[in-house]
Formats: sequence, structure tokens, C-alpha cells
Amino acid sequence: MRLRHTWLAVALAFTLAQADRGPYFQSNRFEDGDLGQWPTETYRSSALMGPILNYLDSNPQCKDGQYTLIAPRGMAVRNPGPMIIDQDGHLVWTKHYGQTYNVNVYAYKGQDYLTFWVGNDGIVGHGDGTYYMIDSAYEETYTVRGANGLPADLHEFHITRDETALFTVYDVVPADLRSAGGPEKGWIWDGTFQEVDIETGQLLFQWRASEHFNLTDGYRGREGTGGSKDLPWDFFHINSVDKDAAGNFLVSSRYMSCLTYIDGHTGNIIWRLGGKHNDFHDLSAGAATNFTWQHHARFRDNGTAITLFDNASRGEGAPRLTSRGLYLDIDTHQMTVRVRHEYWNPHPISSQSQGSVQLLDTGNVLLGYGASAAWTEYTLAGDVLCHVHFGPASAFSAGNILSYRVFKHAWTGRPRTSPDLALYRYEAAVSWNGATEVATWVLQGSDTRDPTEEDESITFLTAVPKSGFETIISVPAHTSQDYLRVLALNTTGRILGATAWMRWDPASEEVAVGPGDRDGDDGSSSIDVRAFLFFAVGFSSAVLLAVCAWFLWRRFGARETDLERGGWKPVDEFNGDEDDLSEGEVEGVEFSLLGNERLSRSDSRREFDSDD
Repeated sequence: MRLRHTWLAVALAFTLAQADRGPYFQSNRFEDGDLGQWPTETYRSSALMGPILNYLDSNPQCKDGQYTLIAPRGMAVRNPGPMIIDQDGHLVWTKHYGQTYNVNVYAYKGQDYLTFWVGNDGIVGHGDGTYYMIDSAYEETYTVRGANGLPADLHEFHITRDETALFTVYDVVPADLRSAGGPEKGWIWDGTFQEVDIETGQLLFQWRASEHFNLTDGYRGREGTGGSKDLPWDFFHINSVDKDAAGNFLVSSRYMSCLTYIDGHTGNIIWRLGGKHNDFHDLSAGAATNFTWQHHARFRDNGTAITLFDNASRGEGAPRLTSRGLYLDIDTHQMTVRVRHEYWNPHPISSQSQGSVQLLDTGNVLLGYGASAAWTEYTLAGDVLCHVHFGPASAFSAGNILSYRVFKHAWTGRPRTSPDLALYRYEAAVSWNGATEVATWVLQGSDTRDPTEEDESITFLTAVPKSGFETIISVPAHTSQDYLRVLALNTTGRILGATAWMRWDPASEEVAVGPGDRDGDDGSSSIDVRAFLFFAVGFSSAVLLAVCAWFLWRRFGARETDLERGGWKPVDEFNGDEDDLSEGEVEGVEFSLLGNERLSRSDSRREFDSDD
């Protein structure tokens, strides 16, 4: 096979393709929960599910080519795991890892890694799990656990400028609780953090709140806990740690409602911001120090500023209190603090737990709302650019769908898998989980099942631009070949990967999903009767609902500005393993045809805990 110049010419004259359903815009039905507690879309070519977003505010300034990182979990989430979403609101990559927190991107030894925590998050708002660092091929390169047998907690994983790992730990220790009205021989969850060497796991530094804080410094009482080892009292609740250029640490305590600066050699407290023992004079009439139940504190501007997410809300009686992002200027010589910027949402959100604040490379600011399934991108001064929901506002803080933090980063994904392909009549659906460099899909035909790459019988059929997670390609009506496949090309025409060759029968009532059963005769598989009936019933139902919706719209008038949705009904209950393909070269263009690797993990549903 040769990649003729005519191919590239045709590729530039793209034909229209049906893409994913995509996001909604200002949808009342979405916000009321009429589309489900976690609105998702499914695909023909893959068994994965992608989120459906609702943009309440949208601005071109948010489209910077970067990717939004969330970790959906909760009672309504069927397959929790890390997730990457593109700037248009489409799924890019996901994998079912189980209960996942804190998806982020860090550079380590010159490489970018996706980092996240996975484990048991049902330990009264804490966790015991593993921190994963996966490379651009989505392979697990490093895993980090707690040193000295202590449990690695879900609240924090942060790679420092020294390329060490910082993370939180919750372990049970005995304590005298008489000062808090408890027993002399009581028990606490100690707020601990560790700094370790990523390569070796060697412990470099460890700090415990119980050695530096009084039990009476907090704002949350024992609430019936602390009397036994099985029911310890969480008196501190550590939820973020940062390290500055001086080697000292900034710790956030949710239940103390304060940030604490800690000496990186002795562990002693240098100063506290907020809480009962605030050391700073507030130049903003209290607005810089009255944060409560906060999350995600980070040093900024060489240690002269701090950002944090002020939840301002906890418990049943607190939803009236609105959460905000804070950008604070601190002067540790004069011991003053003032608000540089506040980030209030015009669609007020009271996030009773979790949340994040990120300063983006563009100069914008991104807030994630934790227990409320939303994020907002602001200008640095605090003007809203984009406000996005990935769950209905009617169920915010109910535990149905949430993401501990939300981040936005540049990312290049080059998975060592092949693209997925499904064929039905004169349409082909193609997707490639995690691939970020695909610009064009090229549909080819052949009269034989396994043509060689130099086989002149391979025919170019059409080329379409990649659109969303799954692109629908119309098979040209004149196509006579018995086998089809799709190539993935980047913006320069380089071939990144290819699907397996699949048998195509436009007269068949079955949906062929590739690459199919290796023991079969034609390299493709077909949906069995049960799955096809599922597809047929689903498609018919969709048509019926569409007709009813059209009638009601004509009868009562449009009530919202939803994005129109077209396209075929996706099928989501089948999937296959990709063929392993070897590398080749086409007219001097590297032709990377990569094999597939799939991992599965068991998952247990966890009750939502409002004190994450």
C-alpha cells in the first residue's frame, strides 16, 4: 500500500461526519435531573461511557487546547475512574480504576505523568490506597504507597519542586481526650503527612498534627467519637500539603479552619493563617482570614501569595453559605494578609466538602466544586468565562456525582492500543481511547481479509476530521470491497494507528464490532440477537421520544437553548480486543500500528462522606 498524494488532497476536502452528541447549553432538563443523576453518552465502537456536560456560561477564552481532568465517583457513577475531557466537552480518555481522587498532571524527570489516587475511600472520609503515575501511553510507570506501613490517604498527592512526593496519611493513635470532654484513654485519627522518594519509597520527612496542635483548637467536636480504637475522633482533618523553596510546608486543616506553615527540619509551627490562633493582621476587614472548612491551599508567586478553596459550608444547616476561591497576598515580615482576588460564582454553589483552585498558564483561574459536580473558569480578576456542570444542580452535595478536585492541563496521549471500529449498514463508528493527536480518520477498503501493506488492492474510500470521542464515517455508496478499516492520521498526515480489517456487509441487520473473535473466519464480530434487540429497541425508543418531544415543542414552545442532537443511537454493551499490529513505513512516513492492553479492576460502591 502507498499513501498517495491524492489521499492527502481528499483528506483536506473533508466530508461531514456525525460526531458525539456533545454538551448541552443552559439546559433546564439537565439541571432538574431529567437526564439522570449522571448524564452520560455511550458509543458504538467502545463500551466506555463519556460525560454529558451542561454549559451555563461559555466563552471562547476557555478554549486553550488544554484538557480538563475529573474523577467522577458517587452513587450514580457506574464505572468510577480518572477522566480526561477536551475543550469542546467530549471524552478523551477514561479507565475503570474504581474510587479515584485528585487526577492531575505533573512533570517528573522530564516526562509528564497523569497522577491520581485509587483505593478504599470508605474510612470515615479518609482513604487507604495507592498513588498512580501513568505515562503518555497510559501505562502505570510508578506507584507510591505510605512509608513504614502507614495508609496512603486520598486527600493529597503533590510532586514537589525537589521531585519528591507529598501525601496525607490518617492513622489511629491513642490520645488523652479529657480536654475535649472525652476519656483519658481515647483515640484519634492523626493528621499526618509524609514526604517520600518516588523511586525508592524512602521516607524523607513526616509530621503529625497531634504533636503540635491542641485538641481544643478545632471547630468540630467529638460528635460521639474517640471512645474506642474502632471509633477514633478526627480532630484535625488534614487535606492539603505544599512545600516552598525554603523547604517548609503549608498544611490545610479543615476542622481547624486554618493554614499552618511548618518548619521543614523541626516540624515546629512558624505561623498560622485563620482559625483560633491566627497570626496575621487582616487588611481586608476579615475577608482574608474568615475562610472555613477549606481545601487545596497552595503557595503562589514565590511564597508571597496563597490560593485556597473556601468551602464556607459544612453540615445540614450550612447550604446557605456560598463557597468561593481566594487569592491572598501575605507579608510574613509585617504579618499582614489581604485579598487580592475573590472568585464568586453568579450561580451560587455551596460545596460542603472538597474543591480546588488552579492558576492556569493562560492567566485564568479554574475552580472545582468538589461535592458539587461543577467547575468554573474565571479571568484572573474574577469574571466568569465558563461555568460547566457534569451533574444536575438539583442534586449538588447529594453524593450522586462528584469529583474531589478539577484541574486543567496540556496533555499528549499516545496509547499503545489500536482504534476501535464498529460497522452498521453504510456507517462506520471509530474511536481511540486516550489518543490526543488524531486529526483525520481515513476509511479504506479491501477485497481480502489480510492484505499486505503494499497490496495495490487497498482502496482509499473517504477521509473525515476527528470529531469528539467517536466519529461517524459515512461509507460511500459505491463501495464494493468486503473488508474495511480506518487509519488515524495526525495534522501532518502521519499515520498513528489503524483498526483491524473488518468484514463489511451493508445488507446485514447486525452491528459488527471490531476487531472481533480471532477464531472467526473474517476478523470481525457481530452483535448477538440479544444485543441487537437491545439496539433496535433503544433506537426505536429514541425515535419515539424524539417525535413526542417535537410535538410538545410545537404545542408548548421551546423552553431552553439545548444544543440540537442528531446521529444514530449508540450501542454500549459490547467491545473486543484489538489486533496486535506491527510497525511499518509508508513512503517514508512512520506507520505506528500498536497493540492493545486492557486492564480491569473490581470496584465497590462507597457511600458519600461529606467530610472528604
